Amino acid sequence: MIRESALQSLEASRARLAHAVSMSPGTKRLLSFGLSAAILAYLMRAVANIGWQEVLNVLPANPIFYLLVAMSYMATPVTEYIIFRRWWPLTPRALAVFSKKRVLNEAVFGYSGDAYLFMWAKKALGAREVGAGPLAAVKDVAITSALAGNVATLLMLGLALSMGGGEAVQAAFTGGAMRSVGFGFAFVISISLAILLFSRKVMSLPLRENFVIFLLHCGRLLIGSALLLLAWIVALPSVDVGTWVVLGALRMVVTRLPFVPNKELLFAAIGVSLTGSAAPEVAALMAAAGALHLVSHVISYVGASTIESRGDTVAEEGLPQAAGSL
Repeated sequence: MIRESALQSLEASRARLAHAVSMSPGTKRLLSFGLSAAILAYLMRAVANIGWQEVLNVLPANPIFYLLVAMSYMATPVTEYIIFRRWWPLTPRALAVFSKKRVLNEAVFGYSGDAYLFMWAKKALGAREVGAGPLAAVKDVAITSALAGNVATLLMLGLALSMGGGEAVQAAFTGGAMRSVGFGFAFVISISLAILLFSRKVMSLPLRENFVIFLLHCGRLLIGSALLLLAWIVALPSVDVGTWVVLGALRMVVTRLPFVPNKELLFAAIGVSLTGSAAPEVAALMAAAGALHLVSHVISYVGASTIESRGDTVAEEGLPQAAGSL
């Protein structure tokens, strides 16, 4: 009797809290607009801090460079659209949702995009039956993405070392930086091992589903890196292709390492040590590419918000087959 009364009291408190925080549709739209405006203001401020004249002076005129960069940039949202389309009845407009997710993850703070996707899915999917629930799908995709990235990082480091980047790596990672890198790799390996050892407790989707997701993430990393590498070759064809491969591998290693401060500066130092007489051109191109990446975030967020507001991102019919009652 006491237990039943306590449960009723708890439910009444939950209902009062839900009622207190409930908002009208107009208030929700205003809040959504305000949040989007804040994110855009943050991005535009970052863009404004860039020395645009210097950037424009080193950007290549070849349109193929920009096509390759755009394709590399879109590799992540396209792959995630393909993954989530396995369980959710998404329309092509839903690609905008995954574009916004990438911007939030990279430009705001880590996994803020995953939180956004989870909240979007809870609202968009509602109570309909889908192949995988929002929490299970978002969580498992984030974990398998991290695992694929960690594996790719280790493989890419091996590739860089095997292609002659050993001395450059040794020269760049010295003293405190070397200790940070060591801790970073220990962290990367421990997280990967923990995922593998406790996969049944950590993961929600069936093993086969997560393995397919892992392969798709690996394909995304391979395609995105290859396209970016081709863009660099198009921009500066005078630089040896092998040098670009080593540089691309080390960029992936550096950007994924935790606990390493000033990653871009560290990567620039490695780039200068590898490229010899072409170091000024390479350093300028890397700076321009970083600025272009930030501009891509702005364009992607504005375009995605516009597309998302002009049509349904979830189809009413044609639900995918369930991958498990999750």
